[in-house]
Amino acid sequence: MAKQATNTRLLQNKGEFTKFQILLEIMRNQPHIKQKDISDKLGITIQAISKYFKKLSKEGLLESGSERADYRLTPKGVTKLREDMQGLESYVKEIKQELKIEHAWPAIATQPVKAGEEVGLIMKEGVMYTSPINNPQTQARGIALTDAQPGEDLGLKELHGKLHVNQGKILIVKLPSIRKGGSNATDMTKIQAYYNEFNPDRIGVMGAVGRAVLNKLGRKADIEFGISHSAAIAASRGLNVFVLVVGRMVNRMIQEIDQINMKSGGNIIYEVKDAQL
Repeated sequence: MAKQATNTRLLQNKGEFTKFQILLEIMRNQPHIKQKDISDKLGITIQAISKYFKKLSKEGLLESGSERADYRLTPKGVTKLREDMQGLESYVKEIKQELKIEHAWPAIATQPVKAGEEVGLIMKEGVMYTSPINNPQTQARGIALTDAQPGEDLGLKELHGKLHVNQGKILIVKLPSIRKGGSNATDMTKIQAYYNEFNPDRIGVMGAVGRAVLNKLGRKADIEFGISHSAAIAASRGLNVFVLVVGRMVNRMIQEIDQINMKSGGNIIYEVKDAQL
């Protein structure tokens, strides 16, 4: 009922929808936000944007920093934006169901499959695999859209049951920058201890310092580009991700993970630990 109320409020009240759009633009671009940029993006006068900013601040959804054009969503603002996003997603989902828009779910075959055949499904390391219906590990079922041999991909429809995916975590290890000594100023004993305790499924690295530290650790990176997005996706699929990042990039990564959580309605858990000597 709460989500339905959100749908109605956003779609029937122009002012509420405009507030939602402004909050979304601030989240996407914070902390340095120019009201003119939002005005141009939404096609609203800058005077109107200014009034909305004052209103959002008064409602405790927006806060401004000490510098000019320095705006951020408050925790209350992030929560509101997330709830509105979930409400809209729920509304779109209902419409898709009513229009009978069919979604094909991808999986990897572990046995020969024929189109139209019902197969069992299990989830391993974030990837869905087919399994025999009578397999005790089968978690869900679906109908194959195509033929497939073991190791091939196939589409599925009419999924029912529940695939069990344990929520993964992200451990962000903060490294000193080049100016602060880089890998030579990194406590490798701490790094090794963090790694052993966390026991990651995947390793991500960002920048030359991180690569040097990883070399000293005797490990290779699984993720080197698009770290925030890739780590978040991996964690959402049940994998623990160990990430080496220089200090100045930590806040950016945290912000990007928060944005992914907001957009997806997820709750990806992350922790930051310092490894400077």
